[in-house]
Amino acid sequence: MNIEVRLCPKEQSFILHNLYPLYLHDIAEIWGIHPNRYGVFEKGDVPTLSEQSKLLDVWWEQPSVLFPYLITVDDVAAGFALVSTPPQVPSANIQYYLSDFFVLRTYRRQGVARRAAELVFDQFQGAWELQTNPTERNMSTQIFWRKTLNTYTGGKYSELDGVHPEKGEMLVFRFTNK
Repeated sequence: MNIEVRLCPKEQSFILHNLYPLYLHDIAEIWGIHPNRYGVFEKGDVPTLSEQSKLLDVWWEQPSVLFPYLITVDDVAAGFALVSTPPQVPSANIQYYLSDFFVLRTYRRQGVARRAAELVFDQFQGAWELQTNPTERNMSTQIFWRKTLNTYTGGKYSELDGVHPEKGEMLVFRFTNK
């Protein structure tokens, strides 16, 4: 199985646009989110997936600040990772923020997500942060990040309770890979 992570160019952004509604559907259960009146998992009255897709375009508008990565397995789209840098990070003293990370269910529990996360982290050296839902509904993700970060950092990461300006209470993981 060949797992790769690469920046997704604008001309291939449609691939991330295709994956994004699947991601939102997956996290809806964790966050207790319901679709809007049009059946779209999005805040407000976004009526179509096409309209929702336009909200992702910001990831190709700031190429020195926002980094949309496509995760592939044997050249097939398997997920994505969205990495932001200042000023688009939620915490001070953080150089890289893993804003969103998603691997399709088809590729889970095969080491794809762990390897993809390592490859994403290897793209940038410095102070990293990622956040996830702190509730019992999200235990598998919490366990995944603890195990992945423990292996990647040799146990040199921190875990603390925090608050995201938009999402509220979060479990925050920080590490440095310099």
